[in-house]
Amino acid sequence: MYTPLYLALLTAILHYALTLAIREYRTYRKRAAIKREHNCSAATTENPWDILGLVKIYSSTKHLLNETALTNISDLFTRFGDTYASRILTQRVYFTCDPRNIRHVLINRFADFDASDVRAHLFAPITPRGIFALDGEGWKASRSLYADIFSATRKIFDAGLQEDAFSAFVKLVPRGQAVDLQPLFLKLILDVNSSFAMGVSPDTLRPEVQSKEKKELAESLMYAKRIMARDGFLGPLHYFLSRKEFYAACQYVRGFVEDVVRKEIASREHEKGTTQKKDGDDRSQSLLQRILDNTNDIDGVRDAVVTILIAGTDSVASMLSTTFFLLARHERVYDKLRQEILDTVGTEPPTYETIRKVTYLRHVFNEAMRVYPPVPFNARTANTDTYLPSGGGSDGSSGVLIRKGERVIFSSWGSHRSSRSFGDDALEFRPERWEGLKSEALGYIPFSAGPRVCLGQQYALLEASYATIRIIQTFARVENRDVRPWTEKIGLNLSNKNGVLVEMVPA
Repeated sequence: MYTPLYLALLTAILHYALTLAIREYRTYRKRAAIKREHNCSAATTENPWDILGLVKIYSSTKHLLNETALTNISDLFTRFGDTYASRILTQRVYFTCDPRNIRHVLINRFADFDASDVRAHLFAPITPRGIFALDGEGWKASRSLYADIFSATRKIFDAGLQEDAFSAFVKLVPRGQAVDLQPLFLKLILDVNSSFAMGVSPDTLRPEVQSKEKKELAESLMYAKRIMARDGFLGPLHYFLSRKEFYAACQYVRGFVEDVVRKEIASREHEKGTTQKKDGDDRSQSLLQRILDNTNDIDGVRDAVVTILIAGTDSVASMLSTTFFLLARHERVYDKLRQEILDTVGTEPPTYETIRKVTYLRHVFNEAMRVYPPVPFNARTANTDTYLPSGGGSDGSSGVLIRKGERVIFSSWGSHRSSRSFGDDALEFRPERWEGLKSEALGYIPFSAGPRVCLGQQYALLEASYATIRIIQTFARVENRDVRPWTEKIGLNLSNKNGVLVEMVPA
């Protein structure tokens, strides 16, 4: 005879089993419906026998250490097609460079994919409420802090700030000898972006006046970004490494910026009711001041500023470095661009209006970011059962079922260099290809796309344009002084391991 306890336990087990079976059946039905509706078939699988994904981990790590990760990505797409499946530590992962799939993930089915689980653990220690650490409502709230500000680039672009930084930059460029522009560009944009974001420059271009605190800010930012990039590629393996120094660097950056935020709030409180707002041009307002016009949430404002210091600096510096690396090897392009700048802008510092008239400069930037995209790959994780429109079946023309929790890694390195999108000379640097070329359907995503598109892209292009125009006005030629090939260095943004070693010939 069964005891009441035994019967209760048996009932609970049966109820759990039945609930689980019903749930699995519903999941099966849902996935079957997706397969039928979108004609889904299995994608080609890399190493199908490697169910633990250990071979993929080993191979990816080896290529990363050998600085051949991007070459390997290209080889795999050539071997398996524009979309293929793999496993990383038992998790099924899909790799794609197909423009249709990239557009699908970033735009058409944006709501089906999350970004925070891919990068939240990287950004949370330094900017826990920043846009890169969040999804859902938190992401929307963080994004709204920037949206209105960056929608009016004419209003926020301060040419005086840009010129002040350029004046310090050009003094560090020697005449008649080789110089590596890459670290100088990083200093230039860090100083400009810090002044723009919080009204305080770390003075990396002016070491003679740089305070100990500002020097530590710059060093802490650099170190934090380096570890974030490292941990992003190591994935779960990064938990086996010490992060003590990383956390200390993050704490210093957050503390420095928070002090600036609190001082600005205190200054506003002190001036309230005693000082009238000045009429006229307000371009000298920092991003911090503009955000504080709408909120006094110290944590949110601090993280918004830190996000600009992290994301905005490396991306623009990478764009400038890549552009001048290529210009040094393409004299024809440099000469054509210089002539257009002199014809359009002259020799005076450019303005917002004159920058926008230098059409060929935008073509040069587009082409530089196509050949060497600032972010060569990115990822999203499915938050529901969904699909990709292509990549399935023997010819890749069918859809692919993406189960909840599976990851899609999309490669701009692959899509930007596709001969199907950009012709047989896709690996060549030819800015003229952008005359009349529309990028939307080509998988061209230097600033991402869809609801998560970079809000600051127009400001970033203005920033890079100002620096480029002033450099080309000042120097008649840029001559390559490095016989070494371009070698990948993958951090938060892509760069050349060997830098940009050139000689700048004055006009």
